[in-house]
Amino acid sequence: MVLLVLSLFACKQAPPQKAENDSRFRVVTTIAPLYSFTKNIAGDNVLLENLLPSGVGPHEYSLSPADARKIADADILIKNGVGLEEWMKKLVGSADELRRDSRKILVVDTSEGAEIIDNDPHIWLSPLNAVLQVRNIERALIRADPDNAGVYRKGAAEYISRLKVLDREIAESVNKWKVKELVTFHSAFSYFAADYGLRQSSVLEGSPEAQPSPAHIAEIMDKIKESGARVIFSEPDASHKIMDSIADDMGLKIYSLDTLETGDLGPEWYISRMRANLETLNKALGEK
Repeated sequence: MVLLVLSLFACKQAPPQKAENDSRFRVVTTIAPLYSFTKNIAGDNVLLENLLPSGVGPHEYSLSPADARKIADADILIKNGVGLEEWMKKLVGSADELRRDSRKILVVDTSEGAEIIDNDPHIWLSPLNAVLQVRNIERALIRADPDNAGVYRKGAAEYISRLKVLDREIAESVNKWKVKELVTFHSAFSYFAADYGLRQSSVLEGSPEAQPSPAHIAEIMDKIKESGARVIFSEPDASHKIMDSIADDMGLKIYSLDTLETGDLGPEWYISRMRANLETLNKALGEK
C-alpha cells in the first residue's frame, strides 16, 4: 500500500535531478544538526538535502510522497537513530524499490557507539556526542566515496576541533555556576547534563507539544516546589500559556533552550545555536 501510494506521486514530485556530468553523491539527512555536521565534513563535494522542512520537528512530522522520491534518489541517508525516525522505516524499503538502479541506499545511524540515556534521542545536544556523530558520518562518506576520502577526513578533523573548543567553552562556564540543577519542562537535555555534571529534573512527561491536564499541572507545580528551583527552562515548541501561568503563580523565571530539532540549514548553524543556549544558561544559572 505504501509503495503504491508513493509510486503514484513519485513522477510529479521528484526533486531536481543532478546534471548528467555531476558525479557527486546525493546525501539526505533527516534533521538540521545532521545537515550541519555533514556540510562541514563534505562541503560541496556531495549534493546535500535535508528531509524535514525548516520549522518542522521530527516528533510531529508526516511523510509526503515527495520524501520517498527524495530518498530514492539518494546514495546515502543519514539519520539520528535512537528511535527518532520511526516514521521512516517503511519509507526506506519503499524508496529502494523506487530507485532507478539496483543499488541499495546506504543508511547511516549516527547514534552508533553512543551511550544512550533512557532512550532519549537528543544525543546531538552533547558536543561530545556530536563528535561521535561526525565520525560516523565521515566513515560512511569514505565508504561510499573513497576517491574523496582525503576531503572528508580533513573536513571532519577541522569541524571536530571546533566542537572540542565548544565543549571546553561550556565546561568552563559550568564550572563558574553556583546552581548545577537544570529544571526543564521536557527531558531533552539528558546528555548535556551528563557531560557537564548537571542534574536534569524534568517536570513534564511526554512530548513538549502535549497539553497537560489540570491534575498534571498540579504535579508539575509540586515537582518544582520540591526542587526549590527559581528558574525553569522551556523549549520553543512548548505551550507558553501553561508555563506563563505556572511561572506567575510560583514566581519563577522562564528561559527558553533550543533543542535544535529544527532550524536553518547551514554549516555554522549547530555551533551557533549551541553557543546561544550557553548564553541563556549563563544568564539563568551563572548569576546566582
